Amino acid sequence: DLGCTFDWERELATCDPSYYKWTQYLFLEMYKAGLVFQKESIVNWDPVDQTVLADEQVDHNGCSWRSGAKVEKRPLRQWFFKTTKFAHSLLDGLKEHDQWSWRDIVKAQKNWIGNCDGTNIEFAVESSDGKVKDVVTVWTNRPELIYGTEFIAIHPDHIINNQYPQESLLAVNPFTHEKLPLLVTNELEYNYGSQTILGVPSALQEQQDFAAKNGLSGKKNVVEERQENQFLVNSGKFSGMSLEEGAKAVMESASLLGIGGYPVSSNLQDWLISRQRYWGTPIPVIHCDDCGAVPVPQSDLPVELPHLEGLTDKGMSPLLEAKDWLHVPCPKCGKPAKRETDTMDTFVDSSWYFLRYLDPDNKEEPFSQEAAKNMPVDLYIGGKEHAYLHLYFARFFCHFLHSQGKLEVREPFKNLVTQGMVKGQSYRVKGTNKFLRPEQVKEEDGKFFEQETGKPLVVEWEKMSKSKHNGVDPSLLIDKYGCDTVRMMMLHNVAPHTERNWSEKDYLSMRNFQIRLWKLVSQALELQNEDIPELRYEGEMEEHRATLRKAKNDHLRYINFNYNTRNTAVILAKLNVLTTAAWVVPGKVKRDAPEFQEVLGTILICLAPIAPHFCCELWAGLASLPVKNFQDFDWDRSVLEQDWPQLDPTSNLPLKLRANGKDMGTLDIAKWKFDDLTEDAAFDLACHHPSIQEEVLPHEIIKKDFSFVEDFEASLTLIYRQDKEIFDREAMLKKKAEAKEAKKAAKAERMARRAENIKRVQELEKKKAAKGIKPEKK
Repeated sequence: DLGCTFDWERELATCDPSYYKWTQYLFLEMYKAGLVFQKESIVNWDPVDQTVLADEQVDHNGCSWRSGAKVEKRPLRQWFFKTTKFAHSLLDGLKEHDQWSWRDIVKAQKNWIGNCDGTNIEFAVESSDGKVKDVVTVWTNRPELIYGTEFIAIHPDHIINNQYPQESLLAVNPFTHEKLPLLVTNELEYNYGSQTILGVPSALQEQQDFAAKNGLSGKKNVVEERQENQFLVNSGKFSGMSLEEGAKAVMESASLLGIGGYPVSSNLQDWLISRQRYWGTPIPVIHCDDCGAVPVPQSDLPVELPHLEGLTDKGMSPLLEAKDWLHVPCPKCGKPAKRETDTMDTFVDSSWYFLRYLDPDNKEEPFSQEAAKNMPVDLYIGGKEHAYLHLYFARFFCHFLHSQGKLEVREPFKNLVTQGMVKGQSYRVKGTNKFLRPEQVKEEDGKFFEQETGKPLVVEWEKMSKSKHNGVDPSLLIDKYGCDTVRMMMLHNVAPHTERNWSEKDYLSMRNFQIRLWKLVSQALELQNEDIPELRYEGEMEEHRATLRKAKNDHLRYINFNYNTRNTAVILAKLNVLTTAAWVVPGKVKRDAPEFQEVLGTILICLAPIAPHFCCELWAGLASLPVKNFQDFDWDRSVLEQDWPQLDPTSNLPLKLRANGKDMGTLDIAKWKFDDLTEDAAFDLACHHPSIQEEVLPHEIIKKDFSFVEDFEASLTLIYRQDKEIFDREAMLKKKAEAKEAKKAAKAERMARRAENIKRVQELEKKKAAKGIKPEKK
């Protein structure tokens, strides 16, 4: 209804086995790369849906994003993707994006990923009686001190303590093979988000005190100072290295051993993908008593969901009831085994669907190398809530595929629009939670009341909701106003990324805009058949032509810039102003000036992406002009096939000048010269500006900062060293104080003169009164 077009030949459904076959394939590729693992963990348990939630699916109040229930903590064996292994890559990849349109997302994901200033190292865990065999992952920002480790500390809430609360446990140093005490404590300060500490008492006083308290020597010194530099000692093959070299070498060794070693923050956790429910892609793993977890052979994909009767959406996985599906032979040894009954988080399926769009019928692989050359996606549209969820997971998938040589790019999305919330007006009976429909409301003197009872209402702008009766059905609006008008109403007034209050009152301004455009095209046709009075004076035609050229270039500059930044509100505002510029010129100009036809055609081409049907209709009328004064349009083609309007080579673009935080002025640069503007060329031009000559050039310039936005503007910021006395704070304060005193003295002098004048007038009046002279009436 809104005039959107889709390529339905590329339609897909992530719940279709032909799609999730390739989700399972990618799971197995990650499994081969060591990025998939299963472990016991404290999970977020939704007591209503009775399933596990990822950290990203728990809101800041500790409630489920789906059911709204308060989330509980429970231990459960789960499947994970090792997203932390790509933490540094994901953090670094944020630099590849435009820092303006991506600024909120970059900030959110930087905060989510954290500063990758440490690493994870896995320690085997065992009990003295040999009954316990487990692994604890320890985060540290001092991996070079691994040989000085005397204990591992874990927080009381750590899963290891929950699993083995009464056990005396030991952690095995993977480099020295020494068995270290695993101590449960909250006496030490843990890094943000971490529940483990690498105990190196020789490095920290706090740990020395703790070690002494627990009967440990605290004397494993692994650092030696030589000539004011520190080097590793008693550290095996790492001895003799600087601390920086040692940290890097230890991390590389840990990576080779498959026990961690990748840069990561203390707070980032791996992606928990297990869900105990029916809907979701089955995890392609079979559990065998002899072989353990065995991946399903690729030739057996897809592992399809079985058909179940009486399906429930709560409780442990209903797949446990599908006996025929559950029991299968082990792919490795052939003995009886069982399928994995957890399914994948549905975000796994949606984290790569954009790649399948490129090659939806490929039966040999998820997508071909040739199809992948179309990456990255040109535009990603989504709410800001996607900053933590889908956008992060999709980036992880692409970084992994890039590392495997399957994608040339690691960042999946080039441009981004995070749309703002559209709010509707709600009417609530005051003092209650009763919401009314608009037709149940009456307005009197700007106040709102319930029509039936006359009770006063609380009127608010809120997120559209069925329960609050403040939603809007787009199809009703389209039937009422037409799809292009509704599109314009949606896109004007505020930028797409800003939340807006929806009101049909916006219709009037868009209707007037459309009527004026329609009339301008009608005038262009009608005036060619009419006798028009001559202009008032010689040269007036050239003035109007120059005005139209300037208006076109001035506003087209902003229109093109805001199409790039996707601020449609500014685009519509500028097109409206440009329409006014065409509207006010005399009829003879409209008939004879090429610039009038150019401006009118430019408006229609630039408006066409927003109102395509309306503009196509008007363009057909404009293209039927008997006399076409402007020849640069391809009049035989539709408005949607025209070349996009560009600035004239002779039009001016601004070079803004600043120095030491002060605006110094603006230079207008012809576009043909602006296109090749460099920092050096901008500085040469700036040196001809009077304010730069007077205030900047006499001083030493210590920094230049040049920025350039194609076809829009450039700026040159100069930092210069001023004379010492200007920066002398005491001198500056003294100068201010002197100026203030001078001002006070001048004011006091004025007041004294005024008082003297009043006194003189009063004395004169007294003398007149004494002589019997009446005062003059004023």
